[in-house]
Order: sequence, then C-alpha cells, then structure tokens
Amino acid sequence: MTSPRRRDIWETATAVTLAMFALLIVVTFRDYGVTVDEKHSNAGGRHFIDWYASGFRDRAIIDDGNHRLYGSFFNAISASVADHSPLGLYETGHLVIAVASFVGVLFAYRLGKRLGGPLAGFFSALLLLLTPVYYGHSFLNPKDIPFAALFMISLYYLIAAYDRLPRLGAKWTAILGAAIGLTLGIRVGGVILFGYLVLLIGFWLVARYRNDSANLRRAIRADLIAAAVSCFGVGLVAWVVMLLWWPYGQVSPILNPLRALKRNANFTDFDAPTLYKGQYLPSDSLPWDYLPTWFSITLPEFYGFILSVGISTLLVRKLFKRGTSEKLDPHLQSKLLFLIFATCFPVATAMAMQPILYDGNRHFLFVVPPLAVLTGVTLAWLLAKGLPRTLRFVTASVVLVVGALTAVDMVRLHPYEYAFFNRSFGGLRSALGRYETDYWGASHKEGIDWLISHYKPNAPKGSIRVANTAADFQTSYYLDSRSPATQRFTPVAKKDHPDVMLSITRYNVHLRHPGKVLHVVERVGTPLLYVIEINPGAGSAIGR
Repeated sequence: MTSPRRRDIWETATAVTLAMFALLIVVTFRDYGVTVDEKHSNAGGRHFIDWYASGFRDRAIIDDGNHRLYGSFFNAISASVADHSPLGLYETGHLVIAVASFVGVLFAYRLGKRLGGPLAGFFSALLLLLTPVYYGHSFLNPKDIPFAALFMISLYYLIAAYDRLPRLGAKWTAILGAAIGLTLGIRVGGVILFGYLVLLIGFWLVARYRNDSANLRRAIRADLIAAAVSCFGVGLVAWVVMLLWWPYGQVSPILNPLRALKRNANFTDFDAPTLYKGQYLPSDSLPWDYLPTWFSITLPEFYGFILSVGISTLLVRKLFKRGTSEKLDPHLQSKLLFLIFATCFPVATAMAMQPILYDGNRHFLFVVPPLAVLTGVTLAWLLAKGLPRTLRFVTASVVLVVGALTAVDMVRLHPYEYAFFNRSFGGLRSALGRYETDYWGASHKEGIDWLISHYKPNAPKGSIRVANTAADFQTSYYLDSRSPATQRFTPVAKKDHPDVMLSITRYNVHLRHPGKVLHVVERVGTPLLYVIEINPGAGSAIGR
C-alpha cells in the first residue's frame, strides 16, 4: 500500500472495502452451518499431518477413501489451526476458509489495478464481493474457495511475470512456481496453469514482434530458448512445492499425479442424479449448456450488462471511429486477451467435454475471480473514457442499482448466500424444484438451533432421538456438545428410528419421512430444511 498522502482515492476506497469484508468475516463466520464436505476435508488434513508425524508410515492419506486424489495444502493448515483454536472444529474451519477468500479478493484487486489502475482494482474487488456464489462459499467451502484464491494468485503472478519475459530470473521463477505449486497442492486440476504459462509466452511473442517480422528468426533462436528455460524452472519449482503437500504424489512423483488427473477428469465417486431444469439427469450425461446456464442464473446481472456494454462500445469505436480511436498498448492488449482466455477456457472445455458435474457451478468457482477482474477493468474503462458523459451516467446508475439489489438479496439470504439466484431468473423461489438450492445442507445448524430453543425443553436426558437426511455429523456436531440445552437429544442415524428428522429438500427427501412439520428453515419464502416430528411421544414423560 502507498502512504496515505499519496494514496489514490480508489486505493482508499479499496482499503475500506477490504476492511469491511474483514469485519463481516469476524462478525458472521459463526452463522454458517457445517456442510457435507467439511468432514472429508478435515480428515484429509489430519491424515496429512499423521503422514509426516509418523515418518511416512501412516498411509491413511493414501489408502483411506479418495484423499489421495487431492493435495493437502489448505486442509493441513485448517487442521493445524483447529488444533490450537478455542473455537469449535468447523467454526475454525469456516474462519480459515474466509481468510482464504479474503486473499482471493485482495489479489483480484491487485490484478485489476495492474491492468487498469486503482479504479479497475477497486471495481474488481467490489464486484467479486457482490457475487453471492463466491461470497457465500467463502465461509463453508474448504475445497473450491482455497483453490479459487490460489488460482487467482497464480494468474496475478503469471501476468506480473509477463513484463519480465523471456528470462524470469531466479526470484520470479520461484514466486510463480510456488504459486502454481500451491494451487496444485489443493487440486491437480491446477495443471492447466502450465498451459496458461506457455500461452502467455505466445501472447508476449506476438505483441513484441507484431511489427518486427524481420527479427522473428532471432526471437525463435533467443527468446524462445530463454522462455523455455524459464518454463522449465517454473515447472520444477511448482512440482516440488506440490509434492510437499501431496503424499500420493511423493510415492510416485510423475505417474501418480497423472493417475489422479485422469481419475478427476472422470470422477465416479458421485453417482447420484443431478437436478437440472426440473428434471433429475445422470451426472455423467448432462447437456452441454449445464454450466453456462448455472452461471447465467446465479451471477448478478451486472456481469452481463457491463461486458455487453464494453463489447458494444469496442465494436462501435472500431466501426465508426477507426481513425481517431486510441491505440492500445500491444502488451496490455495481450494481457487482457490472456485474462479473457483464462476466464473462458475452463467453461468452454467443460461444455465441449461434458465431464461429470453436480452441485451447480461450485467446481468452477475459480473462474469467478478472473471474471470479476475482467468485468471490473471493463467498467473502469467505460466510466473513465470509454463512453460519452451521458452514457457513463446511465451505465453507472444501472450498475449501482443492480449492485444494491444484489446486496439486499444477499442480506435476505444470509447465511445461505451461496443459494442465490438472480432476479432475472426469478430468485431463489423460482429455483425450488428446478435447481439445487441448499445442496450442502448448511441449514441444518439453523434447524438444530430452533429444535434446542423450542422443542420439549423439559424432556428427560437423551430421550429425543434426532437424525437428518444428509450426513449424520451435520446434526450430531451441534448435539454432541456438553451444553445442558442439548442433553435431552441423542443424535442417531436416519435408519435408527429417530423421533425428529431434519430434512433438506435435495432429491425431495423431505417427502419420504411422513410426520408433523414442526418448523421450516426458509429464505424469501423458499423452504430449505424441514424439522419433522416422526414420533410425537418422544420425551413425553415431561411433555412439551
């Protein structure tokens, strides 16, 4: 950060925005419930620690379940922090996830500022924070948010390294290699960053020799060799860093990462049907438009509006103001084209290859930060010099209104921001029965809170058996505490004849457990979880 006297007004605005996000993290991280994948991630972190603590003899990280398919960088940090935290296990995890999200927002700002100045940086951070699918996952997603944050960091250092091509030098080779290696240390899918590096070099060569074809032969002989050496150095550093956090890779440093990459590309651990447009379809044969549809209905409308205005403005300038239009620096042009590619390529690849998909677009959250940067840079250009004054006012007004409405919707959905659907689609209410809503069961916490506060407060100890239709730990975690308020409850599996069942709406499982509906956890008139009394006689020795 620059000194306060020299700091641009938009740098100050960004600092205030980040401070507000940090305050929201501290104030609200306890509001979020435990999600389905958190137990798996915590176990992976514990297994990783045991792998090193046992001198590589404890092989649970490799042999237990599918932990071997993932790096343990974030999981290990989260588990280590939890060991020393006065907070609960999953509350600590939520705080650590939110910190990772904060870092992602910070680097979105840095990349936006590098490409378009402080105003672009401010918009990049602000738009990302106003993206509910990112903000909501920032407190409860131990897999996709850390990956998205590190992917954003890697993109930042890739574009920063562009200015040092073709010879990166030891410092930047180490920095970029470490960033990519840590990304791989979460998910092997980060291997596409190597391809991005090669593409970036291609963009650099085109920009440098666009008007200097006479020296093209020298570029091939000198610059390509230097760039290849840089690529090799980055790849070597990245691979070593990745292996430090991936025991499965340590066993076979080349073959096992390739095996994991192949397995993740054809992930078969999830064989349940996927709800899409009101129909349950096999997750391995979804239509090509599954992912773009999810993005179109869950991203705020300002993305489409800003990018559409930006593209239209460029076309108008190209067609009607060709002689007077400003010339864009070829290297900045290359960086922007690279950012566009990095944003669109993963989605386009998924549309073409149609891999196994589920849980909406959460596996592609890593494209949201660069999309926010691209949109932020576009908006800054439009408001600074891309549009006439009247159109600037109209554009700013539309973005302000849409952003404010999105913020209102996020407040109304809290703490289920990740279940946001935009107003153009019809909001969360229109998604019920057509698309997944609270597919991770974060609403179990609120259901348990209601149960503790309202259901048979004088019942005998252990007399009320409670289960849920998702993962058992999502309710047992809150009922296993030593608090006197929970002692009348006994957490059980759903097959063990519970007295009270908590049911989310995924797969319509709430319809499979007849009984009296005691309470409904809902947002904007849309049910997320039902608290159902199956055995009215539970705890009846004392009564309600």
